Amino acid sequence: MYPDKASMAFFDSVKFVNPQFYPGVVISQGGKQSGGPVNICTVDQKLHFIGDGGDTLVIKNNESIERVYILGRAYINSKYGFLEMLDTVDDVTLCELNITDIHTDAAPGAYGLKTQTSAVKSLTCYDMSDGTIGNTQMMKFDINQEFAFSHSRKPFLLVDGEAYPVSKKNLVKYFPEQEKIISEFLKDNNFMLTSVAPVRELFKALNQ
Repeated sequence: MYPDKASMAFFDSVKFVNPQFYPGVVISQGGKQSGGPVNICTVDQKLHFIGDGGDTLVIKNNESIERVYILGRAYINSKYGFLEMLDTVDDVTLCELNITDIHTDAAPGAYGLKTQTSAVKSLTCYDMSDGTIGNTQMMKFDINQEFAFSHSRKPFLLVDGEAYPVSKKNLVKYFPEQEKIISEFLKDNNFMLTSVAPVRELFKALNQ
């Protein structure tokens, strides 16, 4: 049995950061580099790539990855997942986390799609401890269950290599001299700091 159209739409449009795998540069801690067609999974927040046989593979030691460059865009690896670096003001960088949460215990219809997936291709995990995308099979990851999901793009602040969720408290903490601008902007626009687009507008104001 093959996945139905709804589940295929989920995997094609939501599961990965980019619509397809593109050539990328992977930089590990210590400066080692490797390359190949890569993509970032929004479900497990790990780096995936296309193997020689055309299979979708996931690198085992993702925690050793420092950052990834895909199509000229930089993604920094953090405890929250891979954050795309967007704008920088002083020493603070605004980032975006593209994430999908699977809710296996949710009520039907509670989060967008709820469907049955089956015969989904397994994702085989490979080791890159030597700095290259290797060819030693380590483990498999299968999705074959009924699920509901929620997808979001969450803003984060990156300061000295550490990631922090965007909040008024954190904004004021890292931009203390611009507290008035921050307060006025939030009041005038009356939005919550859970969406990247308005936070980018605030960053433009802080950079003026």
